[in-house]
Amino acid sequence: MCLYFINRYRQKNPKWENEACLVFENTDIFDLHRFIPEYKPTQLINLPNLAKTLGIKQLFIKDESFRFGLKAFKALGSTYAIYRIVKDYLRNQNRPEIKIENFYNSNFLKPNEIKFCTATDGNHGRAVAWAARKLRQKAIIYMPGNSVNSRIENIRLEGAEVIVVDGSYDDAVNRAAVDAKNHGWQIVSDTSWPGYEKIPQYIMAGYLTMFREIHQELEESATIDALFIQGGVGALAASASWFYNKEYHFSTPKLISVEPTDAACLLASIKSKDGLPISLKNVQNSIMAGLNCGTPSLVAWPFIKTRFDMFMSVSDEFCVDAMKRYYNPTGDDRQIISGESGAAGLAGLLALLNHKSAQVIRNKLNVGDESTILLINTEGDTDPVAFDTLVRKPAKL
Repeated sequence: MCLYFINRYRQKNPKWENEACLVFENTDIFDLHRFIPEYKPTQLINLPNLAKTLGIKQLFIKDESFRFGLKAFKALGSTYAIYRIVKDYLRNQNRPEIKIENFYNSNFLKPNEIKFCTATDGNHGRAVAWAARKLRQKAIIYMPGNSVNSRIENIRLEGAEVIVVDGSYDDAVNRAAVDAKNHGWQIVSDTSWPGYEKIPQYIMAGYLTMFREIHQELEESATIDALFIQGGVGALAASASWFYNKEYHFSTPKLISVEPTDAACLLASIKSKDGLPISLKNVQNSIMAGLNCGTPSLVAWPFIKTRFDMFMSVSDEFCVDAMKRYYNPTGDDRQIISGESGAAGLAGLLALLNHKSAQVIRNKLNVGDESTILLINTEGDTDPVAFDTLVRKPAKL
């Protein structure tokens, strides 16, 4: 099952509020990441044989499964947000500012001086815990009730306390926000709500490093015609909106949001009567755990609403097909280990290209045999048991 919706709110040159844009214009984002000891650009992989099979010109995959050794891209956002949080904390205490090159390399905070808190389906929480551990600080991570053991244990291995909430991701977000306020913890959420906007903006800005890496490598060798990108709460999508509207100097690529069928909060919001963000009432239980989000981030939505060209949702079978295609490459294409959420972009591309019902949509997007497509593998096998079951050792019929 797949649904498509062309964005009627798309603007050719979106005019976003200056205050919301300022964080993207910070000049320290890429510098901070370069000075983290574990930093190196993740690979941009060309899959020419899969592209030929799909009937497109080129297919590039940004493989974030190797980012900082955490198997996911999320630490780009959390490390930058925590850097900005701690800078403000030191300034408010009239303490010396730490040079950016020393920030994640020195012990300038007392152990557990700051307690960081967030909600997660897995990858963001692990990233927050990892950054907190590097600073010798405490992290308290809230997770929805259907979280798998491997993601819980990965977070605990970073030294964090994990609290599993009886409910959905949105329930975990609400619980984390309440407990952080009651205990004086510093919340580091990648979604936003009224009165909590600045830190999610820092997280969105942190993701710019990934897009800058992509186009430093591509340079002028290939212009991107379309990017299929995971939806979730919209933080990554908002970063893509900014980059391809403000920093990309070639022809404007089409941006397509991909979400699970039962967690398509961005699709539901863009289809709503007034195009305002709405919360889903159904249970979000896709295998694409990192995308099981029922409410868009309020600070992300204006960027997405006016810049994305299409919103689509796909059922889990498209995701499994995508994971298998990455793992079992065509010809001499490189193998890619892609988790459920990581494969969502390819799942969306497969759905769009392989269904006759999508012909009108393909024509409107001008996606076809001359197209260069960019996808982001946002995570590796962060749930190894599920990966084995679905991909490595599928059950025999």
